[in-house]
Amino acid sequence: MQFRYYLLLIIAVIAISWASILTLLSGAQPIAVAFWRTAIAAAVLSPLLIIERKNNTYAPSRNETILMVVSGIALAAHFMTWIESLYLTNVAASTTLVSTYPIFTLVMGRLIGEKVGKRSILGTLVAFLGIVLITVPEFYVSMKALIGDLLALVGSMSGAVYFLVGRFIRVKVSLAMYTVPVYSVSALTTLFVGLILHSRLWPYPLYTWLYILMIVLGPMLLGHTLLNYSLRYSRAITITTSTLGEPIVASLLAYIIFHQVPQALTVVGIVMTLLGIYTVISEETRMQNDLSED
Repeated sequence: MQFRYYLLLIIAVIAISWASILTLLSGAQPIAVAFWRTAIAAAVLSPLLIIERKNNTYAPSRNETILMVVSGIALAAHFMTWIESLYLTNVAASTTLVSTYPIFTLVMGRLIGEKVGKRSILGTLVAFLGIVLITVPEFYVSMKALIGDLLALVGSMSGAVYFLVGRFIRVKVSLAMYTVPVYSVSALTTLFVGLILHSRLWPYPLYTWLYILMIVLGPMLLGHTLLNYSLRYSRAITITTSTLGEPIVASLLAYIIFHQVPQALTVVGIVMTLLGIYTVISEETRMQNDLSED
């Protein structure tokens, strides 16, 4: 069981690592990518929900339904801000900053009463310093890149809400019963924002649709859905930590495909951020193991 669990996390991380690359290759507007990846994923998973509803009499409570709506809105905010950031800053900075949601998950978890260790606080400070090293130089280089960095951080905060709510709900409801409503709310929220901003959701050339389909099959269904599956068996902080591999793999892919080379100070900031997050994760994992032994 433990081996299968880690194997699923590795597959999920590899899948989500391709999201930034496929998005940039698609040529579609950011909101269009955010809308179609959730709308198509919800449609694909809907038959599974129908089957589960026939075999499972459990229905989400009113509070659980409200939380799933909150999760869907948070997911929409996560995708819209992060995907927009990809077009403004480099992949390495964007994927690293959006991967800081373990830090925000930790802070939010503390607010709801979860215990936080001293090493977690130290790791948070180290990661924060890394974030400063990534973003501050953009003041002197490119305001466009700075906005992209800040959007990635907003995507990180909304992602933390998405994972925290998912951890709470997934203990009680099945995978399809959670993901289909959440993905659907996310798609509707993104559609609403897209219509207000007059974003081009369609039409697009065939190659764009092929890339969007790959985003749905890989980063969305294999990536996010497997992470949501894992939320039933682990704390949100543990799941979000597993995504630390995304900025590393995505940065390598961006270097190979787009020849993107981040500045030296950005690289230092990325390393410090990932080190800080790893410190938080290792401490939280230790605390979780101690609680299970008790």
